[in-house]
Amino acid sequence: MPRSGALSMVRRLSHTEPLMLLQFRNITRGWIATIIVLLVGGATVLFLIPNSGVDFSGSAYVANVGGQRITPRQLTRELELTLRAQRAEGQNLSSQDAIDAGLHLRLLDGMINRLALYWYGEKIGVSASNAQVAARIREIPATRNAVTGEFDTTAYAAFLQQLNYGRTEFEDDVRGDLTSQMMMEAIVSGVRAPASYGALAYAYDAEQRVVSIAEAPASAVGAVPQPNEAQLQAFYEDNQQQLQLPEFRTLTLAYARPADFVARVNVPEARLREEFEARAASLTQPERRTYVRIAAANEAQANDAASRLNRGESAASVATAMNLQSTRGENQARAEVPDRAVADAVFGAQVRGPAVVARGSLSPFVVVRVESSTPAVTPSFAQYRQQIHDAIAGEEAHELLSAAISAFEDARGAGSTVAEAARGANLPVVTIAAVEAGGRDQSGRPIEALAGHEEVLSAAFEIPEGEATDFTPAGDADVVAGVDRITPATVRPLAEVRNELAQAWMAQERARRLRELGDTIAAAVNGGQTLAAAARANRASIVVSSRSVDRRGASQLPSQGMPAQIFAAQEGNAISGIRNDGGAVLVAVVERINRADAAANPQIVEMARAQMQQSLGNSLGEAIQGEIVARAKPRRNESLIERTYRPSNAEGEEAQQ
Repeated sequence: MPRSGALSMVRRLSHTEPLMLLQFRNITRGWIATIIVLLVGGATVLFLIPNSGVDFSGSAYVANVGGQRITPRQLTRELELTLRAQRAEGQNLSSQDAIDAGLHLRLLDGMINRLALYWYGEKIGVSASNAQVAARIREIPATRNAVTGEFDTTAYAAFLQQLNYGRTEFEDDVRGDLTSQMMMEAIVSGVRAPASYGALAYAYDAEQRVVSIAEAPASAVGAVPQPNEAQLQAFYEDNQQQLQLPEFRTLTLAYARPADFVARVNVPEARLREEFEARAASLTQPERRTYVRIAAANEAQANDAASRLNRGESAASVATAMNLQSTRGENQARAEVPDRAVADAVFGAQVRGPAVVARGSLSPFVVVRVESSTPAVTPSFAQYRQQIHDAIAGEEAHELLSAAISAFEDARGAGSTVAEAARGANLPVVTIAAVEAGGRDQSGRPIEALAGHEEVLSAAFEIPEGEATDFTPAGDADVVAGVDRITPATVRPLAEVRNELAQAWMAQERARRLRELGDTIAAAVNGGQTLAAAARANRASIVVSSRSVDRRGASQLPSQGMPAQIFAAQEGNAISGIRNDGGAVLVAVVERINRADAAANPQIVEMARAQMQQSLGNSLGEAIQGEIVARAKPRRNESLIERTYRPSNAEGEEAQQ
């Protein structure tokens, strides 16, 4: 079965309780875990990506790795889980935006890498055991009972359902990730960086340079005039892409959701009571007890064990001392106790009272001591009335909804618009005046009503004006989108953007002049003038005099490219750079280079060596993984990827061709 890396998403999805997978990854810590994180990739509700009619069954795949396939469903799930984690952190990126940025391709790379590691582990006969898989899954907080803290199969099933994983698929992923971790830990465990690496790293980090800096303000290059018509026209033509307005569409959305029909359902009281009586037996919770038991060969031995338990000895110590077998029953109902005779003893004994001796069916005698009890719970009609009502109303609401959908489709077939057909079938309608393919309005703001409607929106941008999409899942509803009007993509006219274009042209011209001025001052200094003299001659002033800076300090300079230039320059050289706000040019002179003595700081050198060792381990892991991926011979289904995950500008590019 193809696997897409459930554990890699465990790292990413624990910000909130619905995104609990990351809690699993947080269990695996240390530098080896860091290597695995690097190897499997930092990236890691279905059907939110446009499918363009693509078959999402197992026969369609976006990649094949070592004979195992990655389907569009799995890649879509990976993308949605990643976006869900980002949204929990306040990054509201739509699926279309993610596709435009190529996130789906990076996620696919990570899935291919993981699957290649799984494939290689199987090839060389390395595999995590069932016990290891079970232990790891039991460590996931979301699989535990909220009251007892113990692993709970119901919680586990809900956890998998929330992530849209099947049990076998998820457990295969867990096994694959554990196997990959074991392999990589064995491979990189012997990596050690030599001491010279630490000395080099220390020398690099500790090096300092003494610099003086002059600043020439924008006023030094004079006032920049407004561009003439020819200059403005040329600038306009050079910036057509930035000035383009996307295609907008006016949409009518019709929603089909059961919740809108629940209020129309009337459930008689007699039916509620009848349903409660039918369910009462299954709702009853029997008494449960936690106990210890010791099997004995004869009555005397059993009495001796009971006496020792009653004196305060633990069951484990008594069993060890007497060479007997001790077992524990955890929160068991009477029917769950394997031996009926033992069950009678367990549920007849006093809770936290003295140990009792009883004859057993599976062993001659048993000694039982009950530690705790959870009382039986008998359901009441008042307690379950609303739950039963909601269940019945939900079923009948689905029937009403089905009839409404049929009426809607009949009306559409007869020529009604989406709005007319929806109102006639009592389906809610929402009108979107103008939206581009990414879900934004004409001012560039995301349209709140379309959050989670990525697949609906994508389908609406693939049909002509006057047509409507099929019902498409979106959150708790199925949605039809009718395209009422299409406003084609256009380039904003020059008259509309003249003022802002003129300002941009002037800013560009000012930056060009400042760069030339900076180059002139730097050339004068490199030619033999002092920085002070060159600055005075060019309307600049000294702002920093003979200051010592390291690489971290240099990074605080208000010119983005200047720190790298300072530490690349030779002693006595001058370099220049535009200030980040564009309001001045800076010229720096490297007056002196101070290099650190590694021998005088052995502890810091050792820390640097350890960091280099981790980097080497990461590099080795990457190299090994690259070879493993190459041997797995991954194949991508590029045509399916392009059809399924279409960038928003794809249609425009096709039209230009």
